[in-house]
Amino acid sequence: MKKILLISFFIFSLSVWAKTKTLVIIGDSLTEGYGVARESAFPAVLQEKIKNQWKVINSGISGATTASAKGRVNWVLKSKPDLVMLILGANDGLRGLKVSESKKHLEEAIQILKQNKIKTILGGLYMPPNYGKDYSSQFKSMYADLSKKHNLPLVPFILDQVAGDPKYNLADGIHPNEEGHKIIANKVYESIKEYL
Repeated sequence: MKKILLISFFIFSLSVWAKTKTLVIIGDSLTEGYGVARESAFPAVLQEKIKNQWKVINSGISGATTASAKGRVNWVLKSKPDLVMLILGANDGLRGLKVSESKKHLEEAIQILKQNKIKTILGGLYMPPNYGKDYSSQFKSMYADLSKKHNLPLVPFILDQVAGDPKYNLADGIHPNEEGHKIIANKVYESIKEYL
């Protein structure tokens, strides 16, 4: 009887494991969780919300720009993800890089994911107005344009309700604190739950 129960449990465990899908979030320090514990970064908080249905992989690298997108997507494809979320561009904007170049890099990554039939979600970012109205507007439009052109779901502004609020950011005023990451995780979950 114990042997039958053990075999049944093993088969059940295998079936649960087989149904688990993988979501990889490719980003920069906002994704990595700069300044907070790894388990407090929004991908880990998102994992708690999703529970056992999905495995969320935090592929955030501090300082990353969109120039890394293509190479990182090619690397991520080796793990055969079911869903990829791209949240890159903040460091491009902070460095004042050309929006056309950032857009080109993101589009290259998106095209690779499409060719490999990987469902992709785009996470948008905004630049503060002190970068100039034209630059901020172009930067914001970049994500909407790519979303429309490639028919991708878009989370318009990942830092909505977090950016600029001292309650939800570290002392540097740029990176979210633990409470900020909770808000981001909730926003991302509400935006992508229909694709999970």
